[in-house]
Amino acid sequence: MRTRTTCVALASLFLGATALTTSALADTMTMWVRASGANAAAHLVDLWNANHKDKIELTTIPDNQMVTKLATGVQAGEVPDLVSFDLIYMPDFMKAGFLVDLTSDLKADPNYAGVAQAYKDIATYEGKLYGAGFTPDVSILVWNKDLFKKAGLDPEKPPQTIGEIHEDAKKIRALGPDTYGFYFSGACPGCNIFASSPMMVAAGSKILPANGNDEALTGDGVKQVLEHYKEMWNEGLIPKSAQADNGSDFTSVFKTGKVGIQGTGGFLLSELKKDVPDLNFGVTFLPGVKEGQVSSFVGGDVVAIPKGSKHEALAKDFIHWELTDEAQLEGLAKNNILPSRPALADNKYFAADPRVVVTAKALGVGYVPWVYHFADMVNSDSSPWINMYQRAIFDGDVDGAIKEAKEKMKEIAGE
Repeated sequence: MRTRTTCVALASLFLGATALTTSALADTMTMWVRASGANAAAHLVDLWNANHKDKIELTTIPDNQMVTKLATGVQAGEVPDLVSFDLIYMPDFMKAGFLVDLTSDLKADPNYAGVAQAYKDIATYEGKLYGAGFTPDVSILVWNKDLFKKAGLDPEKPPQTIGEIHEDAKKIRALGPDTYGFYFSGACPGCNIFASSPMMVAAGSKILPANGNDEALTGDGVKQVLEHYKEMWNEGLIPKSAQADNGSDFTSVFKTGKVGIQGTGGFLLSELKKDVPDLNFGVTFLPGVKEGQVSSFVGGDVVAIPKGSKHEALAKDFIHWELTDEAQLEGLAKNNILPSRPALADNKYFAADPRVVVTAKALGVGYVPWVYHFADMVNSDSSPWINMYQRAIFDGDVDGAIKEAKEKMKEIAGE
């Protein structure tokens, strides 16, 4: 017959064994994230780890190594369970067969329906879904309200068209020799696809070809925007330093308080509030040629599951979780990061600054080009995209620049 002491001892052993079993069931997933998105991803991973028995180990990969590292990893069977990378590479990764099909999982997720359309588009290949929006960024237009007021403009009324940007820039330039109406980084391909192409898209143009049979730079918006840029350059409304700026001054010039208007990214808001807290600025959507036309370039990272993930089911659980209100608000918005569901723009964390709300809503009107070889067509220092900009604006040959870029982009797309 068992004594009470024996029963207690057995119970203790049972409970200890149960605890060990429960602990053993906990898994640790691995996740790669590109360096540019590491800070934002860390907030989500930390929140997940704080509230789940299964944990995630985050590894930061340099931006310029992510594509090669994932490709070689898939081929060698050495991949993380989750990966977060620049959304623009989704078409290449999907075509190569590197990612797990998430179609049925995401279509059954009610939160996925509210994800910005640009993220859905870029993560779709041959009718199947391979990823979800993760840590967003988006392009916007900023204007200096104090300079607007000094120039006799309504400081609460931003320009509604590229033509109004041009006219407002003239009035601001007239304030003095050190004050300029507009700024852009003339030698930065990524800056300009991000901050300038949405004006063309808003006006009805399509920028990049999806394949060798597709047309590039269609519609009048491309020429109309480039013509305004060229004229603003010729009229001295843009600082001369803009021509050689490779992106190193993309955010710094507006901070001086000497520039009236600039297309930029949502990331600039936190920089401005931190570095120049007294700068009185506004935020609006990037406009097109006619009033009411708006767009933005949706950037940031997507999250996906590489083929060969050792914890595929758990990785899917994480993707479902990162789309929930908890993750979107407590992991992202609380840390001044945009949620990938635009309907969550009006939240308690953004309520104190309407400029952040506008930025978050820009995701809902934004686009992202679905193309292969984006780096060759756009991001390269000698890409047809940046060559078109420089030839059109600084050399003045708008038609010739567009024609040459069309041909070279189609050639690259057909490779």
